[in-house]
Order: sequence, then structure tokens, then C-alpha cells
Amino acid sequence: MAEQMATEAAVQAGAVPRDATAGASPLVNRRRRGVVGGAVLIAVGITYLLPTFGVPNATSYLFLALGAAFAAAYLTGLNPYVYLVPAATLISFGTGLLIPGWLGLPDETVAPVFLASLTVGLVAVFVIRPNRRWPLIPAAVFGLITLLEVFRVATVVPSGLQPLFVPAVLICVGGYLILAPRL
Repeated sequence: MAEQMATEAAVQAGAVPRDATAGASPLVNRRRRGVVGGAVLIAVGITYLLPTFGVPNATSYLFLALGAAFAAAYLTGLNPYVYLVPAATLISFGTGLLIPGWLGLPDETVAPVFLASLTVGLVAVFVIRPNRRWPLIPAAVFGLITLLEVFRVATVVPSGLQPLFVPAVLICVGGYLILAPRL
């Protein structure tokens, strides 16, 4: 029994071909190797082409492209949750940076739109994988900050710290993914 479980684990990890395991279950290793690396390189390459075609805010599209790369890995992977979170985070970052320009919104709406997009991205993670509730915590924080900014109740992130906000969010989400218990 233990030997069969070890063999199945080796097959799923790709260390042993399925046909080399006599009597193994009919599961097939569907993992596509190189999806993240290939998709990230394509995303960066496409993003570097955009300025050549005169696309404004081309660097903001890098977030969308990288998010799409992680979304591709999520859709093709065997243990995809670690790809879902960066996909949603990066896509919401890119969307939040681009919406004000797309819609021609005034400058005072840039921060609330950006924060609202982060909120939506994290809620989307929960909607897709409702057994993982942790994204609701930062979503609630971003949502509250957004409401405070929209209704001008308070400026929660002081202007001197605003340039640090995006890197801090990315570092925190990345740290969570690295250090979170594997479930």
C-alpha cells in the first residue's frame, strides 16, 4: 500500500512515466512544464513592444500581461492556487492603473479606482476558491480605504508613503504565498 502511494506520488511529480508503473491507477500527469516561464517571457516581450506602437501607459500593461501569464499557469497547473493569487493581484493592479486613463477620470479618482480594483481582484480570488478566506481580509482593508478616500473622510495612506504602497502590497502577497502553509 505504501509502495503504491509512493509510486503514484512519483508519477504525479513527473519523476516516473505512467507506462513504467505496472498496475498504477489510470491518472494522467497533465502538468505542462514551462508554462509560467514561457508566459512571463511572452508577457514581458509584448509589453516592450507596446511603446513602439505608441500605446500610452505601456508599462501599466505589464501588470495585465504578467497577470495573464499567471492565469495561464492557473488554468493548466495541478496545484494552481499559488498562481491564482498573483494572477488576480497583477490583473487588478494593471486594471487599476489603466482605468483612469481609459475613462479620462480626474486625478483625484486615481487612488480610489486603484484601491477598488485591488479589492475586486482579491474578492475574485475568494469567489473562485471560496475555501480560502484570507483574501477577504486585505480586500476589506482596501475597500475601507477606498470608501474613506471616495467620501474624503480621511487620507489613510499619507502622500509620503504612497510610492511605497504598491511595492508593499506585492511584497506582502508574495511573502504570503512563499510562507503560507500548503493545504
